[in-house]
Amino acid sequence: MKQQLCFLAGGPRISTHPYAEMSGPRSRILGLIKGFESLDWQVKPFIVGDRYPKKWSAMGSGEAISSGFFRTLAVDIVRLGLGVVNTWRSWRELGNQVDWVYEYAATLQSLGWIFQWHGIPWILQAEALLFYEAKVERKALVLDGIAQWLEIWAYRKCDVLACVSETLKEILVRDFNIPAEKIVLVPNGVDTDFINPERHSAKRVFTGFTVGFVGSLYAWAGLDLLLEALSELRSQGMDLSLVVVGDGFMKADWETYAHQLGLSSNVAFIGQVPWSDVPQYISGFDVGYSGQVQLQMGKMYLSPMKLYEYMAMAKPVIASAFEDAQRLVCEGKTGFLFRPGDKDDLKRALVEAFHQRAVLPSMGYLARKEIETNHSWTARVQALVEGVEQILKKRL
Repeated sequence: MKQQLCFLAGGPRISTHPYAEMSGPRSRILGLIKGFESLDWQVKPFIVGDRYPKKWSAMGSGEAISSGFFRTLAVDIVRLGLGVVNTWRSWRELGNQVDWVYEYAATLQSLGWIFQWHGIPWILQAEALLFYEAKVERKALVLDGIAQWLEIWAYRKCDVLACVSETLKEILVRDFNIPAEKIVLVPNGVDTDFINPERHSAKRVFTGFTVGFVGSLYAWAGLDLLLEALSELRSQGMDLSLVVVGDGFMKADWETYAHQLGLSSNVAFIGQVPWSDVPQYISGFDVGYSGQVQLQMGKMYLSPMKLYEYMAMAKPVIASAFEDAQRLVCEGKTGFLFRPGDKDDLKRALVEAFHQRAVLPSMGYLARKEIETNHSWTARVQALVEGVEQILKKRL
C-alpha cells in the first residue's frame, strides 16, 4: 500500500499553474511532488494559490501587493485570515488520510501544525528567511513582527525542518535557536525529464556569443554587475550579448541601465515567458549566468534553481562562488566561478568562457551528467525521506 503525503503550500501567490509569477516555488513544488511520486508515494496537494483567482498569483501580483503602505497592510491582514481558514480547510479535506504532511513555507502562513496536533509528522521546508526577504528585499510586508514570530515559531514547532542550504541552517541555529538535530539539508533539484536538451530546440536571440539569465529580477541577482562587465569587455572588442528571461522589480531599472551603457542592441530583456518555453531559451545560451550578490543582511543562503536548470540543459555556468555553486560547479569543467560582487573577477570568468567557446558543448555535456546523476528531484526526495525517517526514529 502506498504511503500518503499531504503537500501544503499556504501562500496565496504560490501556484503550480503555468502563468504563476513566482516560478521558483512553482518549479520546486512540482519537482518535490514528482520526486515523492517516483518513490511510490501518493501525494495529495493542498496548494492555496491554485484555489484562488488567477490574478492573485499571475504576473504583476507581486508589484500589486507592494505598491503602497496601506495596500500592503491590507494584503497582510487578508493573508493572516486566509491562513486560519486554510488551516482548518486542509485538515477537513485531508486529515486522517495521510502519513506525513510536507509544507512549503510561506510568509504569514503556517498550516501544518494542525496535522501535527493530531499525531501526523509535520515536515516544513525552509527556502529563506521569508519575513526578511518580504520586508527588506521585496518591500512586500508591513506586519514583519508578526511574520517573523509566526515563521520562527513554525520552524521550532515542526517535527522536521528541510533546509535549502547549509548557510541558512547555520543562521537558523545560531540566530533563532532552531535545534540542529531536527534539520535535514535539501538543496534544490531539477526535473531532468522536462529540462532535457534532447526535448527542446534552441531559441537564439543573438547570433554571437550569448550569456543568458533566467529568473526573477531582484537586486540580489547581480545583473547590474554583469551589464557593467559586458560593457567594458565589448569596449575591448569582445562580441558578447545578453538575454534576460524573467521579470521583477529591477527589470525597468536594468533596462534603463543597459541603455545608458550603450548595450541596447546587445541585451534583450524578454520578460516572463511560459514555463514550457524556458528550456528553449536556455538552449539558445552559450553560458548561463547565476551572479547572486550578498543580501542586505550580509549572507547569501539561497539555492538558485537556475544553476540546476542551466546545467540540466547542458550549458556551462558562470556563477558567483556561494555555497550552492561551490558544491555544484567544477571549475573549468562544468563552469566558471567568480568572487561574489567582484566585477574584475566576473570579467575574468567571461573572458575564459569566451576563449573556450569551442569546448563549451563538451563542458555542458559533463554538466548534464552531473545533474542527472546527483541532482534530480528523485535523488533529492530520496535523501529527504531517509533524513526525515532518521530524525523521526530518534524522537520515538
